[in-house]
Amino acid sequence: MKRLSVLMAVCFVDMLGLMLVAPLMPFYATRMNAPEWMVGWLISAFAVAQLISSPIWGKFSDRYGRRPAMLIGLSGSALAYLVFGFATSLWMLFASRLVQGLGGGTTGVAQAYVADTMAPAERAKALGWISAATSAGVLIGPVIGSVARSFGTEVPGMVAAGLMLLCVVFAWRWLPESRVHHTHTRAANSCRPTGRSRKHSGRSSSIRRRPRIA
Repeated sequence: MKRLSVLMAVCFVDMLGLMLVAPLMPFYATRMNAPEWMVGWLISAFAVAQLISSPIWGKFSDRYGRRPAMLIGLSGSALAYLVFGFATSLWMLFASRLVQGLGGGTTGVAQAYVADTMAPAERAKALGWISAATSAGVLIGPVIGSVARSFGTEVPGMVAAGLMLLCVVFAWRWLPESRVHHTHTRAANSCRPTGRSRKHSGRSSSIRRRPRIA
């Protein structure tokens, strides 16, 4: 339950940071004299980067572990929010959105972490809690972003980056690796009889069942 609580906090803060800055993106773009058609591309850049990075993060987490994948993704998102807060040009906003999307590809890694650590009977409930935490971040993020914006244009990005760094600390401290069992699986597989040994054992059992009559 402790792991699930930490994972819920990570997913909540991750989505909170995203929705903290996302509604402000059109205002920042128009302030930099971006044409109207570019605002849509700026917003969709996150989804494009996430679409590309999600399979890569999944493969990375299968090979190196869920924990490193989430820590790297969250750290990248923190950097992206800092770039957003201090952006002075459109290309910096685009870079911020792309890096946010690359870091946001770890959502599937969080779900894989649940599958690794929860019993089959508990997985659906755990994934439901993860979804609820993500939805809460979507709900609260825009409100915090609007309040932070009243203190300055760079404040929302700084707040989002600070939350992400706090999330990294939580994950580093209380979220252990979930795939430590794979070595035991390989050991168990190595103990299984090979095809040839199964064939010989099958012949032996057949001879025992049908002894030759002298």
